[in-house]
Amino acid sequence: MSNSTLKMKSKTPVVTGSSRFSLRLAPTLALAALIACCPLQTRADTIAFSVSGGGTGTFSGNTLGYAFTVSSPIHVTNLGFFDEANNGLNESHAVTIWTSTGTQLVQATIPSGTSGTLINGFRYASIAPLTLAAGTYTIAAFTSLFNSDFALFNTSITSASGLSYVGSRSSFSPAFPTGDVDNNPNSYFGPNFQFTTPTSAPDTGTTASLFGLSLMGLAFLRRKLC
Repeated sequence: MSNSTLKMKSKTPVVTGSSRFSLRLAPTLALAALIACCPLQTRADTIAFSVSGGGTGTFSGNTLGYAFTVSSPIHVTNLGFFDEANNGLNESHAVTIWTSTGTQLVQATIPSGTSGTLINGFRYASIAPLTLAAGTYTIAAFTSLFNSDFALFNTSITSASGLSYVGSRSSFSPAFPTGDVDNNPNSYFGPNFQFTTPTSAPDTGTTASLFGLSLMGLAFLRRKLC
């Protein structure tokens, strides 16, 4: 009986088709993981003007509001109207923003009742974001001849950062008010709006950098395995 030597053959690991497919999917999976781990940045809406004190009254057949200035660009997101008792508006009101020379930029109707979003005494309706560049504008709302909703006048006004109250605006018709025919200072609220500000600083690129590094690492790993 002859002696024989058994030789053990080692097998080189083989990257199967499914493994190669997984490697090709790796960058996509890495991107999905990064997106999931990096929350989206959002900005809360800011109320343009806060008011307190003063008197309230019903103004019938008037266009009531005020002029204001913007020091740097903003995005107007909601238009609103004052709800004195926070229990709903008796009628709908068209709220409009014009340029200082009377060009209409946007208009939205704040519905009667309680369907408008109530925030700090005003009911709001959302609009497609409107960008206002630095400058002077007028916001006003029309009240019908049978209006029974109240507006604030001779009130204390606090402007949001970047905004300034200029003065009262009113007219006896549903048109752009060039002055204040009712002659009430620090009035008329009435209308209000909400806005956001554009991102002041560019993205630092942290997420993009992490994604780039992950792709480089995956490419290196793939060369090693292939």
